[in-house]
Amino acid sequence: MKKNILVTGAGGGIGQGVIKSLRMINDIEIRIIATDISELATGLYAADMMYLVSSYKSENYLSDLGRIFKKESIDYYIPGTDVELRFCAENKQLIFDEFNVHTIISSLEVINIADNKYETALFLKNNGFNYPETIYLKDADQTDIKYPVIVKPSVGARSIGVYKANSFIELNKYLDTTDNPVIQEFIGTDDQEYTCTVVKVNNEISPVLALKRTLRSGDTFTAEPLKHKLIEQYVLDVASKLEIDGGCNFQLRLDEDGQPKIFEINSRFSGTTPFCSYLGFNPVEFYLKKHNGLKVNIEINFNTTILRCWSEVLVQKDLVHSLSDNRSALPCLDKQFTFFK
Repeated sequence: MKKNILVTGAGGGIGQGVIKSLRMINDIEIRIIATDISELATGLYAADMMYLVSSYKSENYLSDLGRIFKKESIDYYIPGTDVELRFCAENKQLIFDEFNVHTIISSLEVINIADNKYETALFLKNNGFNYPETIYLKDADQTDIKYPVIVKPSVGARSIGVYKANSFIELNKYLDTTDNPVIQEFIGTDDQEYTCTVVKVNNEISPVLALKRTLRSGDTFTAEPLKHKLIEQYVLDVASKLEIDGGCNFQLRLDEDGQPKIFEINSRFSGTTPFCSYLGFNPVEFYLKKHNGLKVNIEINFNTTILRCWSEVLVQKDLVHSLSDNRSALPCLDKQFTFFK
């Protein structure tokens, strides 16, 4: 069985993580086609074919993808950027009907809930799950706020614009911001933060892999897999109720009573996808195999800690220039790309 898989956003951590995980699948013949808006996107050069495309905001984006779908006989389209998730959800059926391509994305309703921190908390609350008290800052009654609180954009990523406020004086400086921030109860401690991965395909849902993590610049920097029945069941219940499709990432902390509270949902394969894959649960493999009626073997190595590191890649200038000039090229996969395998 051969599958042609398009991965967008090859310059970022999500797209590169998906490519790494695809390279770890040894019993399916996979051909990776990668795209980005820049010829300097590292992940492009780890693919079997690479293309430059217009921005997702461009009216040409769908036609750019359409040409690739046809030319490369794409079977699956995996978005590698947060910014195109709404585009994918809105065009999922159209892409399947016109190009027979499966876009691995949840419904627009799920994307809307996951993208907005207030809507995430409201979903949890309305469905009887543990949730962090969350309100738009503009709607808050200053006399009812229990400090400390977390101030964050209602729509955001990678901890950008996230601050801890210990008093009204500290909170007051965010009142005039234009990005409609929310304030959220401060949950637990930094050493009780988890990132959890689960995958759903058709009507089958994977086990939950919970990683206890530390952050650097908003990204998971170290992670330790842990068996935690309370967290696993909580995430499984939320994922089932949310009706996700494909990979989904849940970020949570334990409160002072040891109860998990989700504060962020990313309805896509996450930046920790290769973490999971190295540990024995490959989220992309799970989706592809279950979607094609194949058996999946999951054996988590819990006696391991994941440490994230920088790496370098050397690319020939003529290859970069060729991509820039021609919008597509056939890269040569050699030893410099071992970190993608």
